[in-house]
Amino acid sequence: MVQFENQYRQIKVKIVYYGPALGGKTTCLQHIHRVTDPQRRTRLYSLNTASDRTLFFDLLSLNLGRIRGYRLAIQLYTVPGQVQYNATRRAVLAGADGVIFVADSQLDQQDANLESFANLKENLEANGIDPASLPLVLQYNKRDLANLASIADLEDRFNDGELRSFPTVAITGEGVMDAFAAVTEQTLVSLADRLGIDTAGHAMERLVQQTRAALEPFVNAVGSTGLADDIEVTVPENPPDETGPLPQEILVKEAVRANLAMTDLSSQLETASRQLERKARITRAIVDFGRLVSQQRDPADVLRMLVKTAVANLGVQAATVLIVPAAGQLREAVVHGVEHDPLLAMVVETTTVAGAVAEAGEPVLIADDLENSTANSVQLAVLKSGFTSAIAVPLTAQNRLLGMFTVYGGSDRRSLDEDELELASILGATAAMGYANALAFRKLETSKTGLESTVEQRTDELKTTIEEVRHLNRELQRGDAIKNRLISRMAEQLDSPVQALITAVGALDSLRGAPAEKTTRLIEIVKRQADVLAGIVESAGQASLLVTETEGVHGQPTPLPVLLRRAIAPLRDLASQLELEVKVMSPGDLDTVSCDAETMATALRAVIKNALEHNHPGGEVRIEVRRVRRGGDRWIEFKIADTGDGIPEDDLEKAFEAFWQGAAGGKGESQGIGLGLVVAKQVVQRHGGEISIARRSTGGTEVSIILPQ
Repeated sequence: MVQFENQYRQIKVKIVYYGPALGGKTTCLQHIHRVTDPQRRTRLYSLNTASDRTLFFDLLSLNLGRIRGYRLAIQLYTVPGQVQYNATRRAVLAGADGVIFVADSQLDQQDANLESFANLKENLEANGIDPASLPLVLQYNKRDLANLASIADLEDRFNDGELRSFPTVAITGEGVMDAFAAVTEQTLVSLADRLGIDTAGHAMERLVQQTRAALEPFVNAVGSTGLADDIEVTVPENPPDETGPLPQEILVKEAVRANLAMTDLSSQLETASRQLERKARITRAIVDFGRLVSQQRDPADVLRMLVKTAVANLGVQAATVLIVPAAGQLREAVVHGVEHDPLLAMVVETTTVAGAVAEAGEPVLIADDLENSTANSVQLAVLKSGFTSAIAVPLTAQNRLLGMFTVYGGSDRRSLDEDELELASILGATAAMGYANALAFRKLETSKTGLESTVEQRTDELKTTIEEVRHLNRELQRGDAIKNRLISRMAEQLDSPVQALITAVGALDSLRGAPAEKTTRLIEIVKRQADVLAGIVESAGQASLLVTETEGVHGQPTPLPVLLRRAIAPLRDLASQLELEVKVMSPGDLDTVSCDAETMATALRAVIKNALEHNHPGGEVRIEVRRVRRGGDRWIEFKIADTGDGIPEDDLEKAFEAFWQGAAGGKGESQGIGLGLVVAKQVVQRHGGEISIARRSTGGTEVSIILPQ
């Protein structure tokens, strides 16, 4: 049963060694484990019975290629040979993708061979596996002993002519790897066929070639298997009596499955542990590389260090660095393990493969995948150079392409994978930054001498310029002070007569006895002018906020209804006069806003007043209050939108300029001096907030005020 392991991006294929007791199955697995993993990076697990054992290990080191981005991996199992352990054999055989039947060549073991072979077919069918379609290879073992059945006799007993068979001596390894290579090849071809891999694109042929290339170095390996040393971990099995009634057999079978699952989990934990160790080693390498690169001032040394670090930590055969000189075409800067960079040597249409990859701007893993019926130009460049995989990383700094860094893996190692792509990408990014810094340092050193003389030449001119700037600054400050004093004085002087005018209008309005034609028009004129003067007074008062210190304010919890009332109430008459409706929408559970109530009410009132004055009769001003989040912070947003003509796109940038006034829409007239939005922006920024203005697609203008809470 094929297992897709997303965590490790691999497909696991299960191959089971089956046969009679003491036929050599265990010795075969120990030999395969020894020759394919001499460094013991994977463990050989054992489920012990009274007189036999079930072995299991992952063959992770073979480079068998990829399907759909997943690396192919093999799990090998043996089963106990005695009949009384049939439940164990059936459980181990479940999900098998291929089987090697190991027959004992001794004459006195032929009945046991036949019984085990029949039992194999019986257990396959019990697991829902068709014996006729399952990849099966025969292995005639113990050919080094006396009193043996002939190969012809064994073939007559077990082979109908369709199966491949191999004479072997498991204790020395003779023929073991040949048989294993045969069943692996058949199993992987069967897997590809089940996954629907396209045969028209020679995918099967490529799979066979990859399998043979991966196993060829081990086929002729012989020697003692070192039986005891290979048993790394032992997981005890439940009591061995498996010959009882059916319920007991089921219990034993489930116990075996649990032990197998626990063993598989141990294998996965071992893999995870190796991954963590590898991650830690990679992290140390990255830190050390970053530290060394940061100290380099020679660009060439940075690139040489990149190649050295990559070869040491990625275990690749070759690595190159291409750079982009002033001419703009990639050229070789550092080449290791190969005469010329393969991607630079191949040209497609008008550009090199290296140039196309570099211009794409993203790190890329180049590995042959059987799902692809034909290799692309990048894969062809790699394969034609004798490599099986590669990683190419464009070197960029500040959005500028500096070159490309490429590593190449050969057939003596498994294909480069996503983890190695990540490491290469980090090394490339670090080197690109260090290379750019080194180039800048060299340029700085080159210009240092000329710069020093220029600095001396300009120093006297700078002193004169500084004096002139200081003088202009003093004049500017003096003029600014005069302007501020004039604004404040204007507010003081206009306030009293305006209030008196409003009082007089009230008194005039109370003369109900006079003829209406004598009073009505006069009253309207006086009230209108009084409103204009009041607007000027308010603008002048707002201007005082522009000349105060620009320190931030310390907001206090202010009831939202109170804040809105203070902002809107003074504008009710204006809204009524202009035949406009003011609508407020806010969340029912939003009680308070953190702000300085007085200045924030002034800012909101200025924006709302603008919305009223630049509107059409019968329109509305909509005020929407809502909560917003930026990252993990909470903010409050006020949106004030009108239904007027809207500020023209060309004038939006002018809206926050002092004394600028757009044309009023509808019946409204601008009753200020063009400081409303300027004051609002000043207040909002002192609160640590933001204010923006935009033209609505449906007409009108929308102002957004966002305050931190």
